[in-house]
Amino acid sequence: MENINEALSLLLVGLITVFVILYLVVLIGNLVIRFTNRFMATEPIAVRKEIATGKTKPANPAKIAAVIAAVEAITGGKGRVEKIDKIEK
Repeated sequence: MENINEALSLLLVGLITVFVILYLVVLIGNLVIRFTNRFMATEPIAVRKEIATGKTKPANPAKIAAVIAAVEAITGGKGRVEKIDKIEK
């Protein structure tokens, strides 16, 4: 009976340790993200600026709009598309 009690106490200590460490990782990650978003300057969306000024000719504006809409939908409006590069084969 003593071995079972020791095993259960070790299991409990291990689980609590894992959850505390994971909580700290998530907390520190969120703090780094908030700090970065607050103090790092962001530039307006480069793709929209290039399209508006006519510097580059987009391959398909519908595809660019779809990518921008997908990023906004997935990130809840917090993400920004800064640049879309066409991969040439």
